[in-house]
Amino acid sequence: MAGLIDRALKTPNLKDKDLAKPFGYGPPFAATYRSWLHKTGLAEQGLPLVLTPMGRIVIDKDPELESITSLWFLHHELVTDEERAEAWHYFALEFLPKHSTFSKNDLLEGLAKKLGPHSMKHFGPGSKLNQQIARKILQVYTEPAALGELGLIEQKGDEYKRLRPKTHGPWKTAESLKKAY
Repeated sequence: MAGLIDRALKTPNLKDKDLAKPFGYGPPFAATYRSWLHKTGLAEQGLPLVLTPMGRIVIDKDPELESITSLWFLHHELVTDEERAEAWHYFALEFLPKHSTFSKNDLLEGLAKKLGPHSMKHFGPGSKLNQQIARKILQVYTEPAALGELGLIEQKGDEYKRLRPKTHGPWKTAESLKKAY
């Protein structure tokens, strides 16, 4: 995400095809990452890429998105707005508090119950979309290169354990976010 932000800000008139080119991918790559920039509160939706006021602070203070403050900001923004990222909101604020340990199948069942009412065809039991969503959530929260550094969950074989890390944020004002760095 940091590389895409850097490129998009330096050359704001680029379309997804040109944004993705240096990374060796096609336009869907850039569109997907721009969507994540929006879901994590760093950028407004659409092109040209426009950082949110809080996103500007994060990028000015940590352009590589590596600090613990940046990671907590991304997490809080990702899970706070149910409209922006419903599955992530569900995982962090509804599912995880009720499960000290869980399996991927437990998460899949929960996602089917939560998202199924939108479309049983797309999100019902056995849904391929739910498989992708669960895989991505578990990957992001366990990999150190993503949000794994937050220590929210850890994988032990086929099971996941909820941890209780010392949290940072959420930040409601630009001043409070600046002070966190």
